Amino acid sequence: RAMQEKALEDGVEVIIGLAGVQTNQYPRGRDLALQFRRAGFPVLFGGFHVSGYPETRAFLEDCGITTVVGEAETIWCELLDDYLRGQLRPSYSVTDGIRAKTGSGEITVPVITGAQLPAISDPYLHRFASSSMTTLDTSRGCPFTCSYCSVKNVMGRTMRARDPEAVVRWIRDAGDRHGIRSLFIVDDDFFRSPTWEPILEGMAAYRRDGHDLSFMMQVDAEAAAFGDLRPGEPPSSQRRKCERFLELAAAAGCYSAFVGFETFNPQNLLAAAKVQNLEKEQRRRKDQASDRALAAVKEKYRRVVHNWHRHGVAVHCGYMIGFPFDGPECGRQSAEWLLEVGVDLASFFIVTPLPGTEDHDKALREGTILDWDFNNYDSQHMVSHHPRMTTAQVVQAYRDAYLTFYSARNTMRSLLTFHGVPGLSWAARSAMWRQRAYYFYSYRAGRHPMLGGIWQRRLPAARREVLTDEEARGHYLGGGIVSAEGVRLGLPAA
Repeated sequence: RAMQEKALEDGVEVIIGLAGVQTNQYPRGRDLALQFRRAGFPVLFGGFHVSGYPETRAFLEDCGITTVVGEAETIWCELLDDYLRGQLRPSYSVTDGIRAKTGSGEITVPVITGAQLPAISDPYLHRFASSSMTTLDTSRGCPFTCSYCSVKNVMGRTMRARDPEAVVRWIRDAGDRHGIRSLFIVDDDFFRSPTWEPILEGMAAYRRDGHDLSFMMQVDAEAAAFGDLRPGEPPSSQRRKCERFLELAAAAGCYSAFVGFETFNPQNLLAAAKVQNLEKEQRRRKDQASDRALAAVKEKYRRVVHNWHRHGVAVHCGYMIGFPFDGPECGRQSAEWLLEVGVDLASFFIVTPLPGTEDHDKALREGTILDWDFNNYDSQHMVSHHPRMTTAQVVQAYRDAYLTFYSARNTMRSLLTFHGVPGLSWAARSAMWRQRAYYFYSYRAGRHPMLGGIWQRRLPAARREVLTDEEARGHYLGGGIVSAEGVRLGLPAA
């Protein structure tokens, strides 16, 4: 109501956009969208969930909410023009771009070479714990086919990149005009970006000019999995590329590399189609249950950590509990192995069949989904049947993983030594020292470190009152839709 009155007072048009909504955020996003719709505002709804789940799109569009599938930069002007003409369509998606393969077909994705880079809002940044840090994507897509991941199905497997010169100018401007000293490069796999080299060279040059700049990024294991050369063995072109990447990343200020280890179990890696974490000669072998196959994975992860540490960069790994070949002891055992190979920080997740993934399609075919409350699709709950464990056992294994890795003893050792891991840069040690303390606290507070902050703001008025889409439709739109001028409008057809 306050927004309506302010818009009328200022004589401006208001359009509501809910962007980047993921599956566990969908129920709250839907409730907000329906409340805005009831008040008469036009509403746009985008993100990975609606992009990968047609059932949700159909419901929202039936409620008069416009869905945006995939990326929006190249269709944003068209969308706003349609709105101003009073011809806003039920759904928008990219039609002008390139065809990219997904996990099971093809989609059209935009060329982002000249796409506008994000504007930095200083007042917005000051709402966070650190106003000198922000995020940036330089490329999109992922070439791999992991069955649990929706990135390849929403953004495609063809890597697309921004103009590297524009990216470097943006980074320099962010530092000089907005005081940005730290970046999170959120590309799903920066190592696979076709423009990583000129970007890292530009960042390294900026640092050589005396500017303070550090960053963290996401990469695959192959970026640093190379081993020692035999006497007289020449380095391959791939190895030279990897070594160049690590050297430039360190020179550009990288303090942390997030690497998706996900599991040590070779059978799980094959089941999830994450073959890039296996040695090439083992990707088609049938003895993946053998101790030799497990030892090969452990040795590969050890090399990854060692190579990053040699360049002063900490390793933050993602690890998932609840793959088909996991057992009740997998959480504790996996955490011990991660400590053994030298991982600095670990984020644990329960395997979740997210809509828009092959895992979700398989779970639907086999009827193994146990929980349809999308609030629980946050990688902390078990929402589907496991072939070897009960739901309680999977959740306990998840808890065992973080309680083992972030035990009081391990955490105190990190804190008391200022995370004194040999080879790490001062920036890496400082970051790991802070994050180890935060992760220790956050997991024990019952919140995933990536989903919450230091404390939770409890707003009783915002508490979810309904569960299903149809309950939400009846609850929020039961009284009709009120336009900005106060005219009650009819509801969309049910």
